[in-house]
Amino acid sequence: MIGGRKIRNLFKWPSLRLVADKDKCVDFLTYTKNCPVSLDVNGMVKSGRMGNSECILCGTCVDKCKKGVIKYSFSKGI
Repeated sequence: MIGGRKIRNLFKWPSLRLVADKDKCVDFLTYTKNCPVSLDVNGMVKSGRMGNSECILCGTCVDKCKKGVIKYSFSKGI
């Protein structure tokens, strides 16, 4: 999966990813508490970099966020 992401990013192919609007975040630690792989999702939102090789794109953080800070996007990314 990590190799696939590197190739995808190298060729800038569009894919499903998470994006966050860090200006909307009120930092309730909801994302990190509920992440099934124990990622620091709050830190990822604050930094504006949602890409993490360990993220399984399960959508728990998307579902738990009442403010709509984290969303799915089908894009080329960075």
